[in-house]
Amino acid sequence: MADFFQPESQRAARPVPLILDTDMGNDIDDALALAMIHSLQSAGECDLLGVVVSKDNPLSAPFVDMLNTFYDRPGIPVGAVRNGVTPEEKTFLRPVLEAKKSDGSFLYPRSLGCNADAPDAVRLLRQLLAAAEDRSVVIVMIGFSTNMARLLCTGPDDLSPLDGRELLRQKGLFVSAMAGRFSDFDTEGRRVSRREYNILMDIPSARAFFSQCPLPVIFSGEEIGRAVLYPYESIQSDYGWSVHHPIVQGYRLFREMPHDRPSWDQTAVLQAVRPGEDYFALSAPGELVIDDEGASTLRPCPNGLHRHLILTPERRERVLEAIVELCSQPPDKLLDPGAKYA
Repeated sequence: MADFFQPESQRAARPVPLILDTDMGNDIDDALALAMIHSLQSAGECDLLGVVVSKDNPLSAPFVDMLNTFYDRPGIPVGAVRNGVTPEEKTFLRPVLEAKKSDGSFLYPRSLGCNADAPDAVRLLRQLLAAAEDRSVVIVMIGFSTNMARLLCTGPDDLSPLDGRELLRQKGLFVSAMAGRFSDFDTEGRRVSRREYNILMDIPSARAFFSQCPLPVIFSGEEIGRAVLYPYESIQSDYGWSVHHPIVQGYRLFREMPHDRPSWDQTAVLQAVRPGEDYFALSAPGELVIDDEGASTLRPCPNGLHRHLILTPERRERVLEAIVELCSQPPDKLLDPGAKYA
């Protein structure tokens, strides 16, 4: 695990290359996580190479492209899953994407009209990895394992002479995944199932990827995000630098206000970019085991490549403060405080 903990000077001089894999549209925390990545990139802490979408809804990739454009990075490539899971639209994708100005133009511009306009997610993964330096890329996986499992099955092509497994091994550093549940009890002490949504929606891909991934994987379990609730007060007060904000609109549409939303995906981002900041403790090494029903267990193994995050009570407030600050930053930290986005 020592490879993950870079000194502050190294992180400042060398932004962490990231690839984000998201099921954008199923929950609003994916949008908050992407906003967080843009803030970290503005601070010089990471470099978002590209985003792949594992939710097979036509509006998922356009929503990612719209957010990248809103945060002044319209050139970040976005890939879309083919024949994936969760095709349903849910609550906020279409209303935000179809919001219009008085002149009839889109309130939040984008270049993608639907998922079909985006390149295949697996091919984009191969392209981004092939172009990266060896042992440099951190994969932030906050959706399903569909794309990454398929990547491992790819063979050599015009992008790389390496198959998917070897390409990931050569170019990747580690995976920060929002997946699994590693506690038998919820935050109120009630016994809960170990089944977690991101695994449950595509169990075969999760079992295939986590058992065959050649890189270390750090899991931010369901219990971690549920212990760090994003405050709705921040949505109401911290985003005033923009007259119209797609995440504010999406948060309000996702569920009737007021509500505090678990920071499932943001915790995975925080660990991916700032692994040496001591926000979380880590479990002992092990191997993730997923049963036929989707329940996850970390089986102890001294040489295992898997660990999960542990959040202690004394660290919780510091984690929440970092997440709220990063999620709510404007696209450019030097933006005139008196300025307002249209």
